[in-house]
Amino acid sequence: MTTEETLEHILGSVEDLVSNFLYYDRKEDEDLPVGKIEEMIKDKNISIDELVERFRQALMKNLGAE
Repeated sequence: MTTEETLEHILGSVEDLVSNFLYYDRKEDEDLPVGKIEEMIKDKNISIDELVERFRQALMKNLGAE
């Protein structure tokens, strides 16, 4: 696999993470059902920037790059 193909695979996986985060992982979650995250963003209880920052922090921590 070329570097470009690997990069596309990684970025595609990020898109899959978003789909899972917003929908598939929510389908049977009673505490955080489908649509609740979007509702919280719409109501300004949390921002997309806050979600992205938390993802960045978790990624950095798991890569040992804190």
